[in-house]
Amino acid sequence: MMTIIPGINSHEILSLVKSVADNGALGVGYTMVRLNGAIGGIFTDWIQKAMPDRADKVLHQIAECHGGNLNDSEFGRRMKGSGNLAEQVSQQFKIARKKYLSGREMPKLNCELHEQYKDGQMKLF
Repeated sequence: MMTIIPGINSHEILSLVKSVADNGALGVGYTMVRLNGAIGGIFTDWIQKAMPDRADKVLHQIAECHGGNLNDSEFGRRMKGSGNLAEQVSQQFKIARKKYLSGREMPKLNCELHEQYKDGQMKLF
């Protein structure tokens, strides 16, 4: 699972997915950064000190992905974001998966291995 920060690592999606694919990954996922609570202030302070030349751009792009706020807590939207920028990130991941992870799938989970450790009521499940 990768955290995407617009303006910092969003341009590296293809190379990141290629790298994890080259190292044996079967799949890849992402979450759009969201700055809930005090994290928003901490991140804002850090980026203004560490990257003063692009701090405003990054903060505006994060807000663009979350309806104008640095955080969006609505289920189903909070992890991927919304809007044009979030859609571009989603499309980049679709392209990267198709290019570097095509034909790979997770192995089937073998639940029978744990049967011997179940006792009593656990055998019902």
